[in-house]
Amino acid sequence: MWCSGKAVGLIVLVLLSLAGCTAREGARVPTGATIVPTENALVLPPPGGPEILNVVERRFGNAVEQDVNLHTSASTPGQNYLRATFFGPTDAGLDQKTAAYSAVRASEMMREARRAIPGVPLVQSPYFLQNSYGPFGYAFGRRGGDACLYAWQQIRPPESQRSPLRSYGTIQVRLRFCATGATENELLSVVYGYTISGTIIGDPSWNPYGPPPPVDVGLGRTGSPIYRTEPPSDQAPALERPRRAVVTVPARAAAAIEKPEVTRQPVVAPLPAPQAGGSLPSPTGPAGAAGTVVVPLPPCAPQGGTACP
Repeated sequence: MWCSGKAVGLIVLVLLSLAGCTAREGARVPTGATIVPTENALVLPPPGGPEILNVVERRFGNAVEQDVNLHTSASTPGQNYLRATFFGPTDAGLDQKTAAYSAVRASEMMREARRAIPGVPLVQSPYFLQNSYGPFGYAFGRRGGDACLYAWQQIRPPESQRSPLRSYGTIQVRLRFCATGATENELLSVVYGYTISGTIIGDPSWNPYGPPPPVDVGLGRTGSPIYRTEPPSDQAPALERPRRAVVTVPARAAAAIEKPEVTRQPVVAPLPAPQAGGSLPSPTGPAGAAGTVVVPLPPCAPQGGTACP
């Protein structure tokens, strides 16, 4: 009996050691976040920047979330990013935790903004703005020479157009962006220009965009002309030769241009050369008074018995 009990204890120890060996899976990130290639990003910044550094993905039982980390040049602490959360069916498995859904309310969004950009006095914009995906909101502030913006957007069809069987699903987008020396409009250009490139494959009913808008009723209808519009001058085709400007000139001005008036200068005859034997005038008069000029008479030769004066 003692031998059999000892054998059983050895068997239990061996099984426990084997179980401990199989439980070791090596070092890994416990949050489930993985770095995916840039081409697998669910959302992309506008063409021309900001530059994508990497893409961190987290999978939940009800959503897929990605942080598209962007280039940061500001001195404000924190990392710039575009965050996209796709709510819908995923292949993460039933044992995965679910992602928390945050309603898009002004108070909640401002709490998110202050956590994302601490130390910056952010002010929520009072304006109603839209990009290609619908309305969005944002908060803006400055810290030293940095301009910071936190924007939020939710994309899903209206409640009257969605149901559990069609047009369901939600996409939430967040942008945290700070730049040195930037203006508010320059930061807003990222919100207007970003592109959603991902989707949930395998479920044709997942459609957060809703049904397509109706076609314009004027297309193909009689009495609804559509005119060609000229492109702006800076977008003219490169192969089109520039037209020469036509300038209308009045008749009098044209005559003045064709026959310009010539101003005649007076002709000055040359003085006669001094005769031989002549003498230069004396700077003094006959009485020797200063300032008197005496002009000598021309030489004279007696003719026909007449005497020279």
